[in-house]
Amino acid sequence: MFQYLEKLRKRPERERRKAVLVISLCATLAIALVWTASLYFRIGDADFSFGDGSSGKANDGEMPSLTETFSNFMDQVENIIQNSATYENPKSTETPVQ
Repeated sequence: MFQYLEKLRKRPERERRKAVLVISLCATLAIALVWTASLYFRIGDADFSFGDGSSGKANDGEMPSLTETFSNFMDQVENIIQNSATYENPKSTETPVQ
């Protein structure tokens, strides 16, 4: 890696800028992939159905408003966060703080 950087320092500025762009795009892509994968596992079990949950259908066959949908989504995200924050590792030797 250090040898590559030394060779890169000797190249013209245009090539150095191109290399920096490619490296930063690759790092950003890697971070985005890890984030997307972790997000999939965190909200994979969430129920995004409309309605009150009793019938699985929307109220009276109507689509819920955007505000209502966003509110329901935020409630579910809050539940996921609360559940993950209270997760206790069964292998942990620490006692939970209450």
